[in-house]
Amino acid sequence: MTGNAPVYLRWRDGRPAPVEECFDNLDTALEAVEARWEALQHQAPQILDARRILLLSKTELAAMWEDDALESGGSGDT
Repeated sequence: MTGNAPVYLRWRDGRPAPVEECFDNLDTALEAVEARWEALQHQAPQILDARRILLLSKTELAAMWEDDALESGGSGDT
C-alpha cells in the first residue's frame, strides 16, 4: 500500500486510550494481526501509516482473513 515506515497496529483493550504497537513495515504488522486475530477481532484493530492515517480497519482486516480461509479450504461445499 505505502512504502512509508513505520506502520502502527492500534486496538482497544478496554482501557480509555487505545493500545498502539509499532512495526517496521506493513507485512510485519499484518503478520502480527493474523497471529493474534482471535483476540484482536473483538478489539477494533486498525493499521495506521507513519502519519497515523488509517490504512486498514477492522472490517477490512476481517475480510482479508475470511478471504484467506475460503481460498485455503472452503471450496469443497458443493
